Amino acid sequence: MIKLIAGFIAYSSLQFAFATQQPNIVIIVSDDGGYADFGFSGCKDFKTPAIDSIASSGIKFNNGYVAASVCSPSRAGLLSGKYVSRIGHEFNPPLGDQWKEGLPAISLAERLQKAGYQTAAFGKWHLGHVKWQTPNDRGFDHFWGFLGGSRSYLQEDKTPKNLEISLNRNGTNEKLATYLTDAIGQEAVQYIKKAPNNKPFFAYIAFNCPHSPMQSKPGYEQKFPDIQDKQRRTLAAMQTSLDENVQKILTAIKDRGQWDNTLIWFINDNGAGPYWNFDNAGLRNKKGTLFEGGVKVAFSVSWPQIIRHQEWNKPISSLDIASTSLAAAGLNIPKDLDGINLLPAFKQGEGVIKDRYIYWRQSPVGAIRDAEWKLILIDGKSSLLFNLKQDPYEKHNIIKEEPLICKRLDEAWNEWNAKNIAPKWTNSYQPSGTERYKSSSPWNERATPNFGKLKKDGHTIQSDGE
Repeated sequence: MIKLIAGFIAYSSLQFAFATQQPNIVIIVSDDGGYADFGFSGCKDFKTPAIDSIASSGIKFNNGYVAASVCSPSRAGLLSGKYVSRIGHEFNPPLGDQWKEGLPAISLAERLQKAGYQTAAFGKWHLGHVKWQTPNDRGFDHFWGFLGGSRSYLQEDKTPKNLEISLNRNGTNEKLATYLTDAIGQEAVQYIKKAPNNKPFFAYIAFNCPHSPMQSKPGYEQKFPDIQDKQRRTLAAMQTSLDENVQKILTAIKDRGQWDNTLIWFINDNGAGPYWNFDNAGLRNKKGTLFEGGVKVAFSVSWPQIIRHQEWNKPISSLDIASTSLAAAGLNIPKDLDGINLLPAFKQGEGVIKDRYIYWRQSPVGAIRDAEWKLILIDGKSSLLFNLKQDPYEKHNIIKEEPLICKRLDEAWNEWNAKNIAPKWTNSYQPSGTERYKSSSPWNERATPNFGKLKKDGHTIQSDGE
């Protein structure tokens, strides 16, 4: 006990004592999975024991949210710690050479790099492919992955020419030599094994699994003869590959003897993709909307030296990852970050987290939630109100029954929105209309307007809003 106490120092009255040795920080992201496509969040037809172990050794967030309901803005919020409507990154970028911009904010990697962390990113980037927006230009010492939103999982005979789908090792393109999920895991493991012991590392490991194209590792679907639904069988095989590689990453950390002092986040990037039989646990709608099915995700954190196993019910945002990680590293949290520092709650429990609002805008739709209520605004007009404690599946619009609640949330959202900026870009393939929010629309609509398949250098890519 004396040794443990000696390993901590007081940081401030708003933060609890943290280990004097800066922790390693690992963020593991999965892509497009349904809320209940992971064991710890309710999956019944296949298992994800490695991913589950992050939650069982730390905190499972029962009301975990992402900053946006599609891939690129979600990542922008996670890595910047800022509301995407504050920085103009509200939509997925246009495909191909139409997009010359990238993440319009300082990244968590840049902040940690300046503080002495060695930094690396693996897998899907989707935050810019021109020279000044690639991972190596945005705070990552090392990068292996692809710069776009999706690509084939299967081994290649030659290196693709397209910069968005070709694999990139610190600026040099190369072909895929094995199943992509395995390759991402292997690259991350090798980095962790070789990382110097004299400085902490930050590893951002963004698997594209189980995003389309839905391609399982050859032979893996045979592991699930009892799953009759073909789509679920393919998904089970893909998720098994994901979980195997998460296990390899966790084992590599343990083999370094640094498990106790490694802060590990796991998060899915948005709600279930609308193009496959993902299990969204009954949440309303899917990816691309501001209903719960678009923004509520499987989300957990582990830091064995600090956190005992807990389940939290208070709303937690992916924006909190940046603020909390900076605080864990002993750094000041910039005042312009929108996430909160969860460190005090890691030690004292979720009860110390003050009530707050969480906001979204995906023009022309906006949303706000507090501990109990959620309001959705269409074209600036309050339109749908749900009591999420009583109606977590958003089946009953009670906006007419609760005018005072509606007024309070409406005013708070408008005050927040007044500080936002116009989107820096829009695109034609991301769902952004209001049809799915009408009372006449199906409650769990398979929302795929204008989606199709795009061909890039022989790769088939699902245009699903990425």
